[in-house]
Amino acid sequence: MTPLRQKMIDAMLVRGFSERTQQSYLDAVKQLAKYYHCSPELLTTQQIQDYFLFLVKQRQLSPASCRLYLNGIRFLYLQVLGWNEFDIVIHTPKRAQRIPELLSREEANKQAK
Repeated sequence: MTPLRQKMIDAMLVRGFSERTQQSYLDAVKQLAKYYHCSPELLTTQQIQDYFLFLVKQRQLSPASCRLYLNGIRFLYLQVLGWNEFDIVIHTPKRAQRIPELLSREEANKQAK
């Protein structure tokens, strides 16, 4: 285990993160490091932005998955690596809105009976 990974685990334990959240955040950071074949602490802000474009365009991750990756990576840079701010502009896809089907008055009356 790398020192950076252990430091991230310790930071999550201190904050009381659930086991599931810890695994999700660690996986997000692991995938980022795997994509660039180097430690995340060596990456530039542009590389991080490009990575999120890859997640959306190539991997076609859902909006929820993109937000999960964003939260895990943001935690790494803000809480573990001590960046003063995570001022990277990252656009994640919005959730698709589900518009409910409306019943006609006749259909509503039939269901009420």
